[in-house]
Amino acid sequence: MFENRKLLVIEDDRQEIENLGLLLRQQNVNFVLASTVRDAMDAISSDAFDFVLSDLHIDTKAGFEKPDGLFVIRSAAEQLPNVTIVAMSSDPRTEIWNEALSAGAHHFIRKPISKMDEIYIAFSLARERKLLVGKSKKAVAKKPEGRWKKYAEGFPYGIVIGEREMRRARGVAKKRNASCVVIGETGTGKEEIAKLIHRLRSEEEGMIPYVAVNCATITGGIAESLLFGHRKGAFTGAEQSTIGFIGEADGGILFLDEIQTLDIPTQQKLLRVLNDGTYNRVGESKTYRSQFQLIAASTRDLDLEVEAGRFLIDIRTRMIGLDMHLPPLRERIEDIPALTALYLSKKDIEISDKEFSDLVGKLQEFHWSGNIRQLFKALESWILLCEFDELPLTVENFPESRGMLKLASSAVKKTLQGLSKEEKSFLRALNEDYDFEKAIFDFEQAILEAALKRHKSIGECCRALNLPRSTLDAKRRKYGFI
Repeated sequence: MFENRKLLVIEDDRQEIENLGLLLRQQNVNFVLASTVRDAMDAISSDAFDFVLSDLHIDTKAGFEKPDGLFVIRSAAEQLPNVTIVAMSSDPRTEIWNEALSAGAHHFIRKPISKMDEIYIAFSLARERKLLVGKSKKAVAKKPEGRWKKYAEGFPYGIVIGEREMRRARGVAKKRNASCVVIGETGTGKEEIAKLIHRLRSEEEGMIPYVAVNCATITGGIAESLLFGHRKGAFTGAEQSTIGFIGEADGGILFLDEIQTLDIPTQQKLLRVLNDGTYNRVGESKTYRSQFQLIAASTRDLDLEVEAGRFLIDIRTRMIGLDMHLPPLRERIEDIPALTALYLSKKDIEISDKEFSDLVGKLQEFHWSGNIRQLFKALESWILLCEFDELPLTVENFPESRGMLKLASSAVKKTLQGLSKEEKSFLRALNEDYDFEKAIFDFEQAILEAALKRHKSIGECCRALNLPRSTLDAKRRKYGFI
């Protein structure tokens, strides 16, 4: 817990100081001791602490005077936005505990402290309470019953992905220091993958932070301020200090959607955090620390972005080999029944087996350029339209918008039957509008996969494709064949 972190201990009693100092030094905890209110305030204003353990009565007497430690705790909470605070006192009064929590403490511990385990437990509980206070409680999801039950059992996390993607998600969740990038078109469920990894980690670790950022909506100076936080008065309009997304993600997951849209200066600052966990808030020289797992998402091939000079190779290198590629919905039409069933289940919609079968048949006719997001929006429109116009939930009343393009003609469909996924993608790219970079990515991946299957050794594959070994190895890592 305290590894690479800094703890501020505020205590005036000589015996307690010696006892706490011995316990902390035995565990190699990096700590600073302050024995007066003035020393504590100087330390808070001059350094960035991750944890604060503060006595409630520093220059005052317990039971006789108002605790001056409340003032110190309140100042620490204001000046160190990401700090975790534990108050300590020998005063047993309940109102003192409540005052400490109101001032900004996250937990309370009784003195004297005799074991290091007491400190560990106190700060563990403090971090849990900090997360609970910062997030509203979510309602427990209703378990699907009836005809939706089999889909719920097949996809227990409520997300429809293949076995390979699920294995990778579990792997990333176990390797908490590993970053990964999820690549796919808009609406394919990239953030759902990040949420899945968060859920898998939470099942093992308990509640941890999850911070999602759409990088495409933040540019220039605002990006730096939002990501790294700023000090009060750092610029016009900075009326209070902020912790920033980086600080909020400490101990959990930071999901950066459309990461390739970050400008190079911001990428360079992000690289520093990824390397050693340290960063500075805007308008402040103090160094803060945040340890988080980065899950990034992109609609573009990051290797091509690196070649174009728009993305730092150092950040890309940290994520090579842990890529997850989400295919567009038009390439996974067979998943539409499960996606539809899970959506209707969440909305508590019941329809007959025949109506469900007819609905799925209808949905499988469309191109879904907006992917899963567009599918869910179409289903939502159908439900609302039928409710407002008092119509039955039937396929005949399903609305078709202009953006819901039909798939290839029946003749082309017949041609596609029996072809591999890669062959289908190639034909569609020739006959339909298709993202160029995505097409190139798919075709290169297919060519490489087929060649690796045909040849018995890597050397033989290099000769067949006329590629240097280093280039082939790089591409194998890129497409997850290593």
